[in-house]
Amino acid sequence: MGDDDRKIPAHHSAEVARFYPVHAGWLFGYACLRANSNRELGADLVEDTFEAAALDWETVRELTPAQQRVWLRTTLSGKVSSHLRPPAAFPRRQPQPHHRYQAAELDPGQQALSAVALERAAKVIEGLPGRQKRIALMKWIDRMKESEIAAELGVTKGTVAVQVDEIRRKLIDGLGPYYPYAGNDGEGEAS
Repeated sequence: MGDDDRKIPAHHSAEVARFYPVHAGWLFGYACLRANSNRELGADLVEDTFEAAALDWETVRELTPAQQRVWLRTTLSGKVSSHLRPPAAFPRRQPQPHHRYQAAELDPGQQALSAVALERAAKVIEGLPGRQKRIALMKWIDRMKESEIAAELGVTKGTVAVQVDEIRRKLIDGLGPYYPYAGNDGEGEAS
C-alpha cells in the first residue's frame, strides 16, 4: 500500500467483500502471468490491488464490470514494478483480505503439479505470436467473450474462434502430461 495512510471505510466492507471473490481468481492468474509465474508475488500484487480498490471504492463501485476489470488490471500492472523495492516498502496497515477468501489448501503433490502446469502455460502463452498472445490474454485472463475480442481487434468473431482453437491446441501440446483434462478424450474444456 506504500505511503497511503487512509483506512478502508467500514461501510464499504460488505460491498468489497462481495467484489473480491468475483474478481480474485482471474486477477490472480493475470498477476502470476505478469510476475513470471511467481505465485507468492502474484498473491501480493492481488492483495495490494484489492486494497487500492477498497480505498478508492467510491470510484470503483460506480464502474461497469468490464471497467472494473480494466481498473484492476491497470492498477495491478502499475504495482508489478514495485516488487523490486524491499519488502519494508509495503507495510500492512489493513488486515490481509485474501486469506479470508482463499480455498482450502491443496495437498503438496497437487500444488506442485499446478505450479508446473501454470509455469508451462505461461511459457506457451509468452511464446505465442503477438496477436495470438493478445487473444489468449483477453480470453483467459481478461475473460472477454470472443465477440468482445473481435470488436477490440477489429476482426470477425470467426477469426477469433479459429485463433482461440489454435491457441488451445498449442496450450494442450505445451502442457503435455500436466494438461488437467487429459482423461477427457484429450480435449477437455480449456475455455
